[in-house]
Amino acid sequence: MQRIEGARLPVLSWASDVEPEALRQARNLANLEVAVDHAALMPDAHSGFGMPIGGVLFTDGAVVPYAIGVDIGCGVHVARTNLVWDDTLNPEKLRRILRQIQRDVPTGFAVHRKPAVTRGRMLDLIGLEPPEAIAASWLDRALLSLGTLGGGNHFLEIQRDDENRVYFMLHSGSRNLGKQICDLFAKRALQVDRRAGRELPDPELAYLRFDADEDASRYWDAMTFALRWAELNRRQMMDRVEAAFRKHASVHRFDRLVDVHHNYATHEEHAGVLGVVHRKGAVRAAAGDSVLIPGSMGTASYIGEGLGNPDAFETCQHGAGRVLGRNAARRAKTSAEVFAEMAAWGIQFISNEPKTAAEEAAFAYKDIESVMAQSADLVRPVTRLRPLGVVKG
Repeated sequence: MQRIEGARLPVLSWASDVEPEALRQARNLANLEVAVDHAALMPDAHSGFGMPIGGVLFTDGAVVPYAIGVDIGCGVHVARTNLVWDDTLNPEKLRRILRQIQRDVPTGFAVHRKPAVTRGRMLDLIGLEPPEAIAASWLDRALLSLGTLGGGNHFLEIQRDDENRVYFMLHSGSRNLGKQICDLFAKRALQVDRRAGRELPDPELAYLRFDADEDASRYWDAMTFALRWAELNRRQMMDRVEAAFRKHASVHRFDRLVDVHHNYATHEEHAGVLGVVHRKGAVRAAAGDSVLIPGSMGTASYIGEGLGNPDAFETCQHGAGRVLGRNAARRAKTSAEVFAEMAAWGIQFISNEPKTAAEEAAFAYKDIESVMAQSADLVRPVTRLRPLGVVKG
């Protein structure tokens, strides 16, 4: 871990090589007047909107919408089956399952033509009534989006552990719902801060105080709703995935092991202060917590156990972390090269937007093994999972 000075508070970084823009954003976090003790960067940190992805911010009584991000509740869910690779699951069955998943789970910008459940049933499953800040039109879209993946780095992946036991992992979030919430309250926060004469190191770090700004609680309620919706979205996709496994393979166990968020905020106590921990592209890793750390497309993912490191606000990385932007990745390799690379690694790869395949290829990300080594005091690896087949938007 490296201690970086040059701001009001220090930045503690577990990343071996922080890009200049991410470092500038980290110092902005440390200069924020509501920040407490220090800011933290995980080994996968890279620049984002306002705050680095792979960043952790602890505040005293304030919430920063862009320190959570536009995909509120983005996270990962993993399940373990009774199948064994190349025994009870072979390449032909794998292909059939992947194709069934491709048919049953919309990806990219696609949504369902008809809702899978009624609005009332969706709200029952979430267990919350929608807060007043959430527009009816957002709920209408959320209803059609329920059980859909989205694009970018979101994925559906069949994996195997070192003993060839078969797992399934998916990565997705709150789709357009989280973006609508973030856009609304980031704009409101900036207006509130300017009226109050609050100094901001970056407009994208506008914040709302719980003791002074009514919109702080309104944002929190909307964020909480989006977190519950994101969890439900992953469960709905897992239902379709389990059905695909049962249709095309001898599955009698599909144990859903862990579901974690990595874009959210929560009230916690650190450094003797009861405040708000913002984790953006970062996972709570208190002692004994189960965590999920997906690698890049084509490389290993991990199930781990949190070590509760107080310097990291009990947090670890959420993945490998980008080293190339999407445009740069497309310039570096063609889609055909990426498909050939995946095939050479023995991974069946299905993309509904094949022209964008290079954007999420392994070369565009940090090496996951190096990232795991850098986080040795944050998380203990428990299970290493290698991809067998991938479906992406």
